[in-house]
Amino acid sequence: MATGKTKGIVLRKVDYSETSIILQVLTPTEGVKSFIFQGAKRKKKKGNIVSSLALISIEYYQRNDSDLAKISNIEPQVIYKTIPFDPYKSSIVFFMNEVLNNTLRENEKNNELYDFLENILQVLDLSDNIANFPIKFLYRLTQYLGFFPNEVKDAVYLDLRECSYTKYEPNHGAYLSKRNSLLLLQFSGMKFDGKDDPEIDLKTRRELVYDVLKYYHVIFENFKPIQSLAVLEATFHD
Repeated sequence: MATGKTKGIVLRKVDYSETSIILQVLTPTEGVKSFIFQGAKRKKKKGNIVSSLALISIEYYQRNDSDLAKISNIEPQVIYKTIPFDPYKSSIVFFMNEVLNNTLRENEKNNELYDFLENILQVLDLSDNIANFPIKFLYRLTQYLGFFPNEVKDAVYLDLRECSYTKYEPNHGAYLSKRNSLLLLQFSGMKFDGKDDPEIDLKTRRELVYDVLKYYHVIFENFKPIQSLAVLEATFHD
């Protein structure tokens, strides 16, 4: 039997019994890892700290013949100050969580992805200028999933099939308009705190989110519709 300690980002929790849950957690060194949290539903067992994309620290033990680790202790690594109390930030977290569950696979180690998510979640929690956060999250996530668009000098269209910007309008329908392609290029270099974001209206913001999700549908054959998108849209603001 092995013991271990890891920090993690909560991706999913599933009821296991009347008192226990199964957690799927993104870890820095083992990718998505599953844990059983026995007694999590009891009031004194800290089950309330495992909300969507919570940053946690876990101590666990695991039998050599089992894929499921058992949590012996769990603590918050970071306590969010604003996300639980801000409807827009909460909707962004639910949206991010669903996209990640749609794209990440168990045991795929990706410590750069972990560092990226750990950082931007804390930026989201502490920032006020977050209107374009979902666009930047979707676009920059492609870098860690392996299909970040190739940026070509003087190119003006994003060809979704070729994962590349191009100077010429593609002869198929899987590409973005010149205007939205150039806006994504701008967002590519922007920080997540939103202080230097270009000004765009609500309609354009909605279009860009749908455009990048279209890119995911082209790349991932079984990419499911994002159910939390409706809630995110309801909280969009200028």
